[in-house]
Amino acid sequence: MYATRTEVEVAAGRSAEEALAPLARRLRAAVDSGITLGLSPDLGASGDGWTTVAELATPPYERLAVHIADAGRRWDAPPHIAAALWWKGVAYWTTLPVAVGWALNRRVPLLTADTTLLRAAEPTVTEIAARELRAASGDDLGETIRDTLLRGLHAPLIDALHALTRVGRRGLWGSVAEALADPIVSYGHDLLDDPADAAAGLLRSVGAPVDGLMEIPAMRRRTCCLWVALPGKDACPSCCVNNRPGDKERRAGARG
Repeated sequence: MYATRTEVEVAAGRSAEEALAPLARRLRAAVDSGITLGLSPDLGASGDGWTTVAELATPPYERLAVHIADAGRRWDAPPHIAAALWWKGVAYWTTLPVAVGWALNRRVPLLTADTTLLRAAEPTVTEIAARELRAASGDDLGETIRDTLLRGLHAPLIDALHALTRVGRRGLWGSVAEALADPIVSYGHDLLDDPADAAAGLLRSVGAPVDGLMEIPAMRRRTCCLWVALPGKDACPSCCVNNRPGDKERRAGARG
């Protein structure tokens, strides 16, 4: 039985900071171990250059177009591929604190288009932060994650990227599905008896449009982020291209 809205507690301000303190300690430990994160452990913003996701997702998408143009130059990619690759990073960093918080103690930050800040950082990381800290806790947060993170944050940007470059929405949602599952499977072994089973359960509880886009425990997307479409690039380990019989052999033959 999934939790109902009345079973989910929402905190804001100082209460949210306290609720998310274990998550912040976990992320700080990752930074201290040498892992580069696209966010600060407390999700705070420092310095200049931040833009809300809502601003990026507002027509005529001028600010978003700047990010995609930068990504296109970085990877020498046409706009739709640049959009998909840029989105893969944004999806990961906006989702990681939610996935880790869920695995850690079922307390997750509530990130929406109005409260999430984004800026480009050199050389390849897009940083995210929260200008207003809110948190939710509950036994099963699938519905909450879907309504806030996916519908409130990801969907506006996915629609904007599609309108701007015609990149396919399903492929972009595949990156979100991987971003929900990968941190749990990769970093949840000291938190969960079966991280892969937990990740699969989270995707099921969140539901459409991410449920069914990941093969777990194989950790294969049923979508492609389009990296393999660039000249000389192999498919990502999690790409659906690796699932098609003979693809690896054909790519090896093409390289001679």
